[in-house]
Amino acid sequence: MSWRLLLPLGLLVTACDSAESSLCPVGQHIENGTCTVPTKLQQIVRVSTVGFVPGSPKQATYAGPASTFVVRSAADDSVVFPDAPGNVNPAIDAIDSGEPETHTVDFSDLNAPGEYYVEVEHVGFSNKFRIGDDVFVEPFRAAMLGMYGWRCGSEVSFEWQGLKFGHGACHLDDGPGSGGWHDAGDYGKYTNNGAFALGMMLFAWDHFRPKLEGLSLAIPEQDNGIPDYLDECLYQAKWLLGMQLEDGSVSDRITSTNFDGFVMPESSSAPRNMAPASTKATADMVGALAHMARIVREFDAEQADQYEEAAKAAWQFLVDNPAAIPPPKSGFTGSYGLGNNPDPDTDDRAWGAAELWETTGDPDVLAAFEELGKSLVVQAYFDWDNVANLGIYAYLGSERDGRDQAVVDRLQGSLNLTTSSMVSTAKSHAYGRSLGNTYNWGINGTIARTTLALVLGSRLDPENAHADLDTASLQLDHLFGRNYYGRSFTTGVGLKSPENPHYRPSVADTVLSPWPGLLVGGSFAQNSAMGATSYPADQWVDDSSNYQTNEVAINWNAALIYALAAFLPDE
Repeated sequence: MSWRLLLPLGLLVTACDSAESSLCPVGQHIENGTCTVPTKLQQIVRVSTVGFVPGSPKQATYAGPASTFVVRSAADDSVVFPDAPGNVNPAIDAIDSGEPETHTVDFSDLNAPGEYYVEVEHVGFSNKFRIGDDVFVEPFRAAMLGMYGWRCGSEVSFEWQGLKFGHGACHLDDGPGSGGWHDAGDYGKYTNNGAFALGMMLFAWDHFRPKLEGLSLAIPEQDNGIPDYLDECLYQAKWLLGMQLEDGSVSDRITSTNFDGFVMPESSSAPRNMAPASTKATADMVGALAHMARIVREFDAEQADQYEEAAKAAWQFLVDNPAAIPPPKSGFTGSYGLGNNPDPDTDDRAWGAAELWETTGDPDVLAAFEELGKSLVVQAYFDWDNVANLGIYAYLGSERDGRDQAVVDRLQGSLNLTTSSMVSTAKSHAYGRSLGNTYNWGINGTIARTTLALVLGSRLDPENAHADLDTASLQLDHLFGRNYYGRSFTTGVGLKSPENPHYRPSVADTVLSPWPGLLVGGSFAQNSAMGATSYPADQWVDDSSNYQTNEVAINWNAALIYALAAFLPDE
C-alpha cells in the first residue's frame, strides 16, 4: 500500500526566504539554514481526526525512523508544544500491520482548547484535530442519529451537516413485532442482538446520566417529558415487548427468508415471519427489559410495570425450561445462534438473572445468578454470542444487599485482571488498541465495547481509575484516526470517514450517501478483499459489497455510543 503526504486543509507548501523566519510553512523545516521540504516524506502521522478532551492522553503514531516532533497551531502554524522539539517514543514492531518500525508521539500535556496538527521532522504531518471539552458531542449526536436511522415501522427524517436523510414507514406487516431497530446493513430484527445493543445503551445511562439527560436529539419524541436519549432506547424496548409470546417465551427474530436487495426499507416487499422462541432470545429480553423497567420508572410507571412483568414472565419460562431451545436454523436470515459455549445459553441466563434481581430484589433470581457466577469470567473480547459480561457488570455495580461476598470478590478479581491486561496491551500496541492484534468480524465494535469494562473498572477500583479511563480514551482515538489507515471509521464523523458502508439505505439512496453516524466493522483477518496482504490490519475495504469489513450493526453503534458518552462534558 502506498501513501502520500496529506496536509491539513487550507495549508500550503511554499518557499521560505531564510532561516531568520521564526516559522517555516507547513511541509517545510529549517535545514542548513533554509526552510526546505523534508527529503524523507513517508506518510502522514496518524492521529484522532476528531480530537481530545483536556486531561486525556494525546498520542499519534507514524511508521518510519526515530525523529523529533512539535505540535503546531492550525490557525497560524506556531509551535505550541513542546518548547523545544520533543523526541518520539522508542520503536514498536507493528506485526499486525506489517510496519517493523513505528513510533508514538505523546503530547498529553497539551490541554489548551484549540485546533492543532503534529509535525514529525523528516516524516510529515498529521491531519488537524481539536482539543476541547465538547469534541465528542457532535460525534455522539451522529451515532444517535445512526440508531434513529435504523428505526423500523415508522418514517425517519433527520438532518446532518446541512443534508436531509430519511425513509418511509417500512415493514408495517410485522404484527406485534412492529417497530424497533433494523439490525445491521440488512432489514432483519433479531432479539438477541437487539437486546444486547439496548443493554449497552442502558449501561451508558446508568454510568453517565448527568451527561445524557439534558442532551437534545433530533428525534420525533422531543419534549415529551422523557430525556431524548431514553426515548430512543424506549423505541427498541417497545419492540422487544412485542416479541413476547403468550407463554412468556420470546420470538428469536423477524426476517424474510432471504436478504433484501439494496433497496430502501419501505421498498422491501419480501414476506417476513416471526420466528419461534429461543431461550437465548428469552433470556436476553429479560436482561434488557428488566434494566429498562427500573430506569424508566421515574418517568413512566405504567411502562415500567409492563417491562418488569414481561421480564418476570420470561424468566419463569426459563425456569420451567432449563434446557436450551435453539434459534431457527432455516427459513430466516442471520446467523445469530447459540454460540460456542459448552452451555449454550448460560451467558444469556446470567445476564437476565443479574438484571432481574437488580430490578426486583428476588432472592431466588440472585441465587440463580450466583450459581452461574461461580464459573463466569470477564472477557476482554465479548459480543452477542456471549453476553455474560453484561450480567457481571450489573451484579458488580449493584448497591443491593444480599450478594455473596465470595462471588463478588471472584468476579471483581476477574474484572481487574481483564482491565489491567487491556491497559498493558494498549500501552504496547503501536495504535493503542486494547485488544492488541485481535481482528475478528466487527472488531471496531468490539474495541469500542472494551470501554464498558474499563469504565466499570475505574468506578470500582479508584486506585487504577486513571489508567483505565486513559485506555478507554485511546480506543476512541483509534476508531477516529489513530489507526493503520489514518482515518475515521464512523460515517460522517472526522476526516476521510467511510463513504461506502454495507448499509442498504446508503446504497439505495444514491443522492445522499453515506448515511451518517455508523461505525463500520473494520479489518477482519479472514477477509478476502482484493489487494489485501497477509497482515490482519490491512483487510478493511471501503466497499459497500464487502460486508465482512464495511457492514454496520446496532451492537457496534451501541458500543460506540457508550464509549463516547464516557467523555461527554458534564452538564
